[in-house]
Amino acid sequence: MPAGGLKQYVPALRYGTKITPDELQGGGFNTTGNIWYVSSTTTGASNTNDGKTIQFPFATLNAAVTAATANNGDVIVVMPKHAETIIGAAGITVTKAGITIIGSGYGRQRPTFTFTTSTAASFDITAADTTVYNCVFVCGIDAQLAMANVTAADVSFFNCEFQTNSASVGTIAGILTAATATRLWVEACNFFGPATNSGTTTTAQIKHEVGVDFIIRNNMFTGKMTQAIVNVATVLRGLVDNNRAVVATGTLFATFAAASTPFITNNRINVPSGTTPVTAAAGFVAGNVYSAAAGVTAGTASTF
Repeated sequence: MPAGGLKQYVPALRYGTKITPDELQGGGFNTTGNIWYVSSTTTGASNTNDGKTIQFPFATLNAAVTAATANNGDVIVVMPKHAETIIGAAGITVTKAGITIIGSGYGRQRPTFTFTTSTAASFDITAADTTVYNCVFVCGIDAQLAMANVTAADVSFFNCEFQTNSASVGTIAGILTAATATRLWVEACNFFGPATNSGTTTTAQIKHEVGVDFIIRNNMFTGKMTQAIVNVATVLRGLVDNNRAVVATGTLFATFAAASTPFITNNRINVPSGTTPVTAAAGFVAGNVYSAAAGVTAGTASTF
């Protein structure tokens, strides 16, 4: 593959590297591990296939995870227009460490995972060193508890989309972490939803319970939510930088526990009312700009 492509198994994407369809579907990864393919639209796709070629892919992501080898540099390529419906708790679970999941395609051709039937329906990551890139997650049931549950260290989401609300439904949390989710990295992701709906107001699109040295950077947050980011237990160290948020319901962008020490910088925030969109008593907060109304006249937004 071209120099500067998927070296180091996609973490290079954190620094601006792009993936092309040729790189995804033509192989050529710089990886010491196996490459597995998943597609719900390819004729002949089946979980009885070996999943090693685009002609004979697995039909589900779980099948590829089962086939993969932990801590081997394995890459799972989820092909364009792949679609799965998740109907129960841990309906998809990444249980093997060191796997990179890459969604192929652009726009609505990206792989889509839709949650229905049960409010406990979820995409869970229980294995460390997992990266998820370029996938779309859609809340399809009201009062969903959480779309993605992360209970392992060094988990990354890059260039993903979380549709946390629609006209009639909403999830309580987009990404929910546990105490074991140290070094969580969420970058270049979009958390989308309408300003109003008849369903649940999202508590937070990222609910980071505990886990030091997190990075939440370059994301977009919109929709009916109380806040974009919430932390409920003390987290030492972490970065919230260069995000954009339009909070349709609440007065807050981010809330952190009193003793948490995040570095919150360079965010641009719109809230419907209020003058303190960030609560972080022990954090370093600088270079952020917010307004409490749409169409604010230039020069009237507040910097903090």
